[in-house]
Amino acid sequence: MSDFVIELTNCKQNKKCFTFRECRSDALLEGVLVVAATSSAEVSPEAVSTAYTWAAFAQEIEAELEAHRNRIFTEACEQAFAPPEAEIKPWGWERLVEWLCFQTYYEYQAILFISKWLQNTPEKDALVLLCHQIEDESNPFRWLERHLQAMGVAWEKWDPLPEIRAWVEAFYGSLPDTISRLAAHNLAGESGACRSFESILPHLPPDLQKTMRKILPDEQFHLNLGRQILSRYCVSNEQKARARDYALQVAELESKAIAAFNRKLAALSPA
Repeated sequence: MSDFVIELTNCKQNKKCFTFRECRSDALLEGVLVVAATSSAEVSPEAVSTAYTWAAFAQEIEAELEAHRNRIFTEACEQAFAPPEAEIKPWGWERLVEWLCFQTYYEYQAILFISKWLQNTPEKDALVLLCHQIEDESNPFRWLERHLQAMGVAWEKWDPLPEIRAWVEAFYGSLPDTISRLAAHNLAGESGACRSFESILPHLPPDLQKTMRKILPDEQFHLNLGRQILSRYCVSNEQKARARDYALQVAELESKAIAAFNRKLAALSPA
């Protein structure tokens, strides 16, 4: 499979951006120009939004992540954030608060661990893009926190499960370099977030659905950021193998955390 560039209208403004799963669907490729190419040019925020290099090895990692999630959540559908149901039902108050606390906590932790990464990111283009990402993570943090405040809930009093801390704080917080960070969080983590958000949306009240639709384009932007930076800096087979290893570690940690989280949700409320 050769490397290629996908040219899109501005993802951040026009919200036309696709996950790996969607891009591989011919029905959703309308308006997307695919041309064989490779590039060693510096990666800019504008490039992430309008045209990016999506290397073959990154496509293969995403396909492997997708297959893992399909297998896990099909074999044990209760491990998905929003298991398939015959009838879509709004979540009850307890379940909604629990998920909002988790998501607010996640956005807050992302601000912290990305800020930590900036102290040791020698690749200038990656440094600039991660600065943009911190701003992006701060917006949903504030928006989701306001939803909780309106419900009379302080997310700071929420206690994350050990499986969630192991994934979000310990693992993301200890990644050693740009390749491991972008493969783990941006390629694996953000693709998982996009998938989860899409499944959760129908269960949310209208005002929160509106907020999540504001957040989704930024999540897609971060996924594209990971694709582009990895495509530029993963040159050797060893680097590509490392990227795959870190991405698949996230898939395992994510699955364990989601399963533990849903066991907690099931104990709180059936809806």
